[in-house]
Amino acid sequence: SHSQKFADVTTDDGAARFNQEFLITTSTVTDPEEKAERETPVTVEIIDAVVRKETLLAVGDGIGTKEHVEYIIKLTRGQLLKTVGKRYSELQAFHNLLIEHRLIDRLTAPPFPEKQTFRDGWYKFDHTDTNSDFVRSRKVALDAYLKKLFEANPTLYHEPCAIAFFGIEEFELKAAEEVSAKAAAAATAEKNPIA
Repeated sequence: SHSQKFADVTTDDGAARFNQEFLITTSTVTDPEEKAERETPVTVEIIDAVVRKETLLAVGDGIGTKEHVEYIIKLTRGQLLKTVGKRYSELQAFHNLLIEHRLIDRLTAPPFPEKQTFRDGWYKFDHTDTNSDFVRSRKVALDAYLKKLFEANPTLYHEPCAIAFFGIEEFELKAAEEVSAKAAAAATAEKNPIA
């Protein structure tokens, strides 16, 4: 069956082995640009914080709005670029999902920034003011967390949950195209050896 035929890459263990082998091949790559791209496949940076309004429907009260802050995250892989907005709570849920599915080790993973409501002169009531110390401090902490997460787990962007969360399907498609092209070239070379 299909699942048995591709179990080496569709199971969690098989996917992890594939990702590790993908990284190991870096040592055999001679092109400096390709080697650099494989060694740091994805870079991540929080470039901004913006306020978003959410429309709420309350029974008996009609329509209202609620504001929240989204952190604008820039992800790059080679020439590919993706920006996405995520709330603190969404990033925290993503972190918990990674631990729950054992995609990162709870003991060695970077700690997720604490959800603080007040601290030395700033309070959470500033939570929708993107110039407040509260939002700026949280942005810096989340940026450091994401950088450490992707540095410690360079194949994380291959994981389906990361692909879906950040919307980086095109990153994975590009990586798959590269691997497929190399596999096809190797198969062709095997069939037509140079004498």
